[in-house]
Amino acid sequence: MSEVNKTNKEIWDLMKVTDPRFTKDVTFGRGFTSIDPMYQIGKMTEIFGPVGHGWGYNVQYHYADTYVAAEVKVWTHDKKHSYGPVCSMLPLANSKGKFDDEAGKKVMTDALTKAFSHLGMSADVFMGLFESSKYVEQVKKDLGIGTDKVKKIS
Repeated sequence: MSEVNKTNKEIWDLMKVTDPRFTKDVTFGRGFTSIDPMYQIGKMTEIFGPVGHGWGYNVQYHYADTYVAAEVKVWTHDKKHSYGPVCSMLPLANSKGKFDDEAGKKVMTDALTKAFSHLGMSADVFMGLFESSKYVEQVKKDLGIGTDKVKKIS
């Protein structure tokens, strides 16, 4: 691999492996692995610095009769280095047909997760590697963690 390619993937490689303690299997619908949003923000902060200084985002909301959409632009280093918009859309009503007062937060979080994935955040989850228990066990071993969920972050 050339030096240029190593440099191009430096950020991706720092973000691609997901700590399994910050994931959970979602079994309804098509099923998927959910990644804790605070883990993602922590990882962005670890690599780029505090939000608003080393990285950040801008969000625009668009409301329709029954849906809310969020367009997120993420920047790293400074606001000139941005990408997006990355979009997500969710219904304004919950599964019981009632107004979901957290729909805006949910749609923004979903759009941020998608945007962070463009940098390589949790690439192993998005590439389907978490579907293999052998892969997850190897990640736990590589990270030096047991099978327990995190109780306290230090």
